[in-house]
Amino acid sequence: MANHMGAISSYFSTIIMVVLYLGRIGATHNIHIRECKRPERGVDLFIFGNSYYDVGNNNYINTFTLDQANLWPNGQSYFKSPTGRFSDDRLISDFIAEHANIPEPPPFLQPQNEQDYSNGANFASAGAGSLVETFEGAVIDLKTQLNNFKKLKTSLRAKLGYSKSDKILRSVVYLIGIGTKDYLSPFLTNSTVLSVYSPPQYIQMVIGNLTSVVQVSK
Repeated sequence: MANHMGAISSYFSTIIMVVLYLGRIGATHNIHIRECKRPERGVDLFIFGNSYYDVGNNNYINTFTLDQANLWPNGQSYFKSPTGRFSDDRLISDFIAEHANIPEPPPFLQPQNEQDYSNGANFASAGAGSLVETFEGAVIDLKTQLNNFKKLKTSLRAKLGYSKSDKILRSVVYLIGIGTKDYLSPFLTNSTVLSVYSPPQYIQMVIGNLTSVVQVSK
């Protein structure tokens, strides 16, 4: 197990965070988030990931208490109460949204009759990985996060029409931060994956799955 952990650690930084701007960006353009003009109406930021980005989705799924951040001291420093963030302050996505001068996108699973996604949506789930098998059953894996995004896209098209909704979706920012839990899960569960795959093979599975999700989201 130690040898496996050492091999995986050498690749640990290969898939921590991917920030993608999927609009029409030319090679000569310099993009500064504070200079980006917001559309009159549109979804600005879609967020996928794990506990570094989950702003409350895990509060609305059937999972372990340890995978939910709805208890003190989470949120005590900034929000003054737990919000579903695994932090006593704010998360990376909160600061990115603040820098872009937009409200933090709400958790997709937040139960509201008329959810406002005009500034984006957060699909992240604490403990999630790019593989379905990572802490399976206790988190919202990346594939399911993508399916939730597709549901939102269908809803936008029904509400705004294909032309307007697709124009919006071509100019948004996608923030993906996931992968670390894929490397931890085999050592914290009864997984036999490393007896079937070598560490390099397993790493390629993680990277390959993330790549496929990124391609689909385009």
